[in-house]
Amino acid sequence: MGVRHASLVIARVVYDMVEIPGHDPLVVAKDTGDEAARRWWDEHERAAAAQLFEQTNAAWQRQLSAWHAGTDIEYSKERLHDGGPRMDVARIKFPNGTESVVAPEAAEEYVAEAFRAEHPPPIVAAQFATWRETVQIAELRTWAGWLFDRSESLPLDMGLPTSQFGYPIREVLGCLDRLSAEGWQVVHVSEDRGRYTESDAAHESGVTTARYLLSRPG
Repeated sequence: MGVRHASLVIARVVYDMVEIPGHDPLVVAKDTGDEAARRWWDEHERAAAAQLFEQTNAAWQRQLSAWHAGTDIEYSKERLHDGGPRMDVARIKFPNGTESVVAPEAAEEYVAEAFRAEHPPPIVAAQFATWRETVQIAELRTWAGWLFDRSESLPLDMGLPTSQFGYPIREVLGCLDRLSAEGWQVVHVSEDRGRYTESDAAHESGVTTARYLLSRPG
């Protein structure tokens, strides 16, 4: 009977943790937090945002119509400067009491632009931007495990362990117990050591990767 070998690898990993108010955090690959937040918005918030946009846009359009209705435009010839020529102008009196003088052909658009300047139209992108400000993306340093068995690489369910004395002892022992129940035995252990972060430069290095060579009857 032959012997079959495998390797259990436990290594330090870094994820992005996306914290969305009122929901469980999302743990995603490093540097993909922004993309994950956008995807979550598309799946859970976009439909509601579109419905809210329709409501707020309808209200904004009504306000714009009321602004137009309350605006007086008088067309006449005026001298814009002392001694200057008389010119065709549109004198606009807005509902808020302010006045402007513009070229007649620009009067209608100027009325709408003046309203937009005071009351920006609603857009879905603005709703996303407001929501995005409530989302926090933090760096999560934890551990992960893989079982390399012949040509397969199987991730192990370890949760998101924290270090116990510099290494996730409890979770690794659990992995070894499960593998032992499947007939695997530890043949050899090796490890890599290093500093966990740049800020650890003044501290002693710790285990960054551990490899357990396993065997069982094949």
